[in-house]
Amino acid sequence: MKIKLSHTIWKYLFLILLALNLAFVSVVVYRVLQPREQKMTAENTSKRKTPIKAGSFVTTREELNNTAAAFLEDYQTKGFRYEFYTTSSQVLFQGTYTLLGYEVPLYVYFEPFVLSNGNVQLEVKSVSAGTLSLPKKEVLSYISNAYDIPDFLAIKPKKSEIILSLKDIELSNGLYAQATEFDLANDRIRFDLFKEP
Repeated sequence: MKIKLSHTIWKYLFLILLALNLAFVSVVVYRVLQPREQKMTAENTSKRKTPIKAGSFVTTREELNNTAAAFLEDYQTKGFRYEFYTTSSQVLFQGTYTLLGYEVPLYVYFEPFVLSNGNVQLEVKSVSAGTLSLPKKEVLSYISNAYDIPDFLAIKPKKSEIILSLKDIELSNGLYAQATEFDLANDRIRFDLFKEP
């Protein structure tokens, strides 16, 4: 009887050890197969209609002036050369055009505002040819009718303003910018970058 009892004890101990091994292997396999992070399904990402914020950047007046000069190089013509730059208190459009064989300087002074949609509104403060003041509405009407204006600019002569639609300026990789701050006095101009889903 003693021999039979020792066989049954070893038999039970073997079955317990086998069950522990199977339980350990099952736990390890379960843990290995479970994802660590919950992933977004394609259904969730395809439903997303809002733009994805890719980042922000802050620039200075000098950096903005250099960027504007490089960007506007493609829009220069022989009959009309211009610069667009910021000072500590305003935005200045300075150009020259030929009238009766003479180079006539044109100055347009703007005050910039950031709109709620991220565009920049440039409110015209004054317009002059040389030192002669000109009517704002008529000059803006003339510019919008006489020149090829980029699609990202909307000239509104009746309101004496120009809207700079940053979303319509093509950046690489389908990105576009929205202005969040345009503080010329403190030399801080901030933009957020977005990508359409």
